[in-house]
Amino acid sequence: MILPVHDKTHSDSGVALVVVLWFLVLLSVMATHLSFSSRTEARISHNLFSAAQAGYAADAGVQWAIWRLSLPAQQQWLADGGVHEVALAEATVRVSLQDENGKLNINSVGAAELLPLFAAAGVDETTASMLTDRILDWRDKDDLKRLNGAENEDYIKAGLDYEIGDGLFRSLEQLQKVLGMEAWIYKRIEPALSTRSRFQGVNPLVAPRLVLLSMPGATEELVEQYIEQRRSDREAGLVAKGLELPLAQFIPVTTPGVYYTIETESRLRDGAGARQKLQLVRSGAGQQVRYKITEVIDLYEPEQPICPGQECPELR
Repeated sequence: MILPVHDKTHSDSGVALVVVLWFLVLLSVMATHLSFSSRTEARISHNLFSAAQAGYAADAGVQWAIWRLSLPAQQQWLADGGVHEVALAEATVRVSLQDENGKLNINSVGAAELLPLFAAAGVDETTASMLTDRILDWRDKDDLKRLNGAENEDYIKAGLDYEIGDGLFRSLEQLQKVLGMEAWIYKRIEPALSTRSRFQGVNPLVAPRLVLLSMPGATEELVEQYIEQRRSDREAGLVAKGLELPLAQFIPVTTPGVYYTIETESRLRDGAGARQKLQLVRSGAGQQVRYKITEVIDLYEPEQPICPGQECPELR
């Protein structure tokens, strides 16, 4: 009987080839992973650098607004929420400055101011009446419910886990908790309201468009003309004028501002951006005037351009 002869050299070569092939596959996987990791880390580093750049550019917008406030009166920006833009080396910065004296104080206005404000914002009469009563019920300290209002039991029945304020609104954000306040309504009326304005009336020189539209006797045409006139007068260094609405409750246009809101947005060429919204308070007088940031309301990446009120004003 003749036994088959095995070629051991050929068998060993086959095993070696398989090992080499698997080793090459392993090296390819490792190289791919390393390349992917390197690209990912580079992308993360770039994003972090861009975010920091955008943040610094937004900070520069804040300082720009404060500097403009420190200039002589006729050289200051008109603090009516108009948007100002500047192009830096790597970013475009947009800034708006709003004097709170131009807004309605949510803690002192009544139905006479709230109802026309809701109407100017496009809210139907039934909803406007309901929200007005519920805002006033939120502010008062009794348990008596107005005709269309709401007290604690109504919030409980609605499944909400909080009670009404029974006092002043501590921030405008609390308005969103008022029963029936829809997001779109809050978004429209928020630029017209404040918890910091110091007077019952408003300063027409810096009042947002929506506030002026809510005044007795105001029309779209009259308000648009006045906004354009007050801005062109400021640019020309002319004396400020008020809006002639006999039934409206205005304070003198020369009333100095104390509280301001600054909104600043930056956008880099690569698309990265940052946005800040903060409160500013003035103290002192004459050469001793100082401006201090009291609260950063928000800090986030921009989704839409700064547009105070219902429309984006022209760049100034």
